[in-house]
Amino acid sequence: MVMLAYGADNDATHDADNQVLVISPAAIREAAVTKQEPEYPAAARQFRLSGEVVAEFTVGVDGKVESVAVTKGSPIFSDSVIKALRRWSFSPIKVDGRVRRVKSTLKFEFQL
Repeated sequence: MVMLAYGADNDATHDADNQVLVISPAAIREAAVTKQEPEYPAAARQFRLSGEVVAEFTVGVDGKVESVAVTKGSPIFSDSVIKALRRWSFSPIKVDGRVRRVKSTLKFEFQL
């Protein structure tokens, strides 16, 4: 169980139970139970393209990815990252003894 949190979503509409905490990429990777690496897109492979994608995502109290948004990177790789992250699952993340929804970012590198 991961217990690291370093910030909170500033959305005032959330009460304490629904607050989304922001955790580090290292902490979210540690909490990962199931990981799916993104597939290298065929078009990118054909043209020998490389690049990186940074994705921000929210994990629910059930350990499933609720939402994913690409914040940086080439669109040719974005769909692959989104599809892969939606297949990830996480162990419950506890803060102050309570399981919480969390938000984090991960970087994926595409290189041939």
